[in-house]
Amino acid sequence: MTTTALGWLEPPVVDVPDGVRLADVGPVGWQVLLRDGVLEPVRGEVAAVRGRPPDPAVRAGALRELVPPRAVVGRAAAVWVHTGGPAPARFDVLVAPRVRRPSPHPLRVPHESPLPPADVLRLGEVRVTTVQRTALDVARWLAPEVAEPLLDRLVTDTGLDPYAPLRLLDLARGHVRGPAARAVLEGWLARRRSGGQEVPAGTPAAFEPVIR
Repeated sequence: MTTTALGWLEPPVVDVPDGVRLADVGPVGWQVLLRDGVLEPVRGEVAAVRGRPPDPAVRAGALRELVPPRAVVGRAAAVWVHTGGPAPARFDVLVAPRVRRPSPHPLRVPHESPLPPADVLRLGEVRVTTVQRTALDVARWLAPEVAEPLLDRLVTDTGLDPYAPLRLLDLARGHVRGPAARAVLEGWLARRRSGGQEVPAGTPAAFEPVIR
């Protein structure tokens, strides 16, 4: 980098993070930056810089206060982390069996569920279920009319191989919600085929490494 005699007059280069918190700029600065369109709200006291759409790590960070270290964002909440779009009114938070559930909170719904390391992704300070595990949980626990649009979002926005949740289900034999999940996934795949929306099996997303 070259310098000039008047270089000290040049404004410093500021590295602005992708996610900005109210605490980073203060209440007054927060309101001014939102009013002037410099920041765009993500959720709560987290915003993204205009022109830099929030990525999954920013959205996960916006849930930090709701997700203790022992817990993982899952189900519809994990769809929001991975894809954006409309945020759920309440956020599903998973803990492993025999792990203490988070305390009651009006914006948090705790669930107990096995959480193998391969099914969990760390995004900054927050853990979230992987795209494949998220799709399987959506099929397991949500009604078809709710699950299918969420599954479509995962395919469209993350490149999820639509057959990946079925393969994961085959590895999780004996789950109490397995038959319900299979019915949802097979019905959803049939509708995708009939609508000409099929995505070939074996897309790169099916083989992405798991980040722990």
